Amino acid sequence: MSHLTPEELAEWQRVLDAANYNNIFCHCRQCDREWVASTEAPCTCGSIRVEYIACWQFPDD
Repeated sequence: MSHLTPEELAEWQRVLDAANYNNIFCHCRQCDREWVASTEAPCTCGSIRVEYIACWQFPDD
């Protein structure tokens, strides 16, 4: 059960999408390549074994 109205949920998703734009850290578990992107996508090596972490989740230290 959501505590947000449909409008609040849509706004929350919009803000999250904006925070992730050019801000998703990607790490290929097959070839160990790392890159930053806006969306989740397979690695250039063809692997779909990719870990995705929103960069804004990392501390600024």
